[in-house]
Amino acid sequence: VIKNDTVDVGPRDRLAGAFVGAGGKTAAIFQLARELPHPVIVTATTHLLIDNIGLADSHWIGEKLENLAGLEENLRGVMLVTGPVDGDRTTGLNATLISRLCDLSISHSLPLLIEADGSRKRPLKAPADHEPVIPDWVDAVVVVAGLTGLGKPLTEEFVHRPELFALLSGLNVGETISPENLVRVLTHPGGGLKNIPPQARRIALLNQADTAELQALAKTISKQLLSCFHAVVAASLN
Repeated sequence: VIKNDTVDVGPRDRLAGAFVGAGGKTAAIFQLARELPHPVIVTATTHLLIDNIGLADSHWIGEKLENLAGLEENLRGVMLVTGPVDGDRTTGLNATLISRLCDLSISHSLPLLIEADGSRKRPLKAPADHEPVIPDWVDAVVVVAGLTGLGKPLTEEFVHRPELFALLSGLNVGETISPENLVRVLTHPGGGLKNIPPQARRIALLNQADTAELQALAKTISKQLLSCFHAVVAASLN
């Protein structure tokens, strides 16, 4: 963890955090959920693969407020709250229900972790016009990037929405992604910083630092990100 010590974000009496980007958002959310004091609420404004339901202790499906009527009486463990299942994915929760979870997290001082965009399991991505969907009241936004995308060609195999990534990074589709290209995307107002509320703490998570070489790259990249982020974390999450 590298912190920007010049920024004072003030005390926090609860955590409402949104996770965006690619390269391990869901793994990061559920690992954090397991490490925080329980109960913890996990939700999403976007699709989640149904395989991830098993990472939670309970799964609540909401379309209307009344669907969550029993949630407050069953606050235990890691609780995943989503919209209905659609094929192999759950749908995102609507704004009304997300606000209800916000009220619940405040009244009971519970952590609330929100997956706010999708990446189709690619290590890197650029956001489309409609994303990320970040509530304006979140305390922190974690911007995730998978370091295994470095040194790879800018193609759909490694990057979700490669054409948009190309526009933000200055690359052409098919060219090799460098650490400098990644920094440019993560610090771009239309890239990693997109739709982050002004009061929210900004944290970059450089995931997939699985080798000594990638860990060294993470350290170099971290120093370049601190002009735009309050903290940078390098990790290797499964």
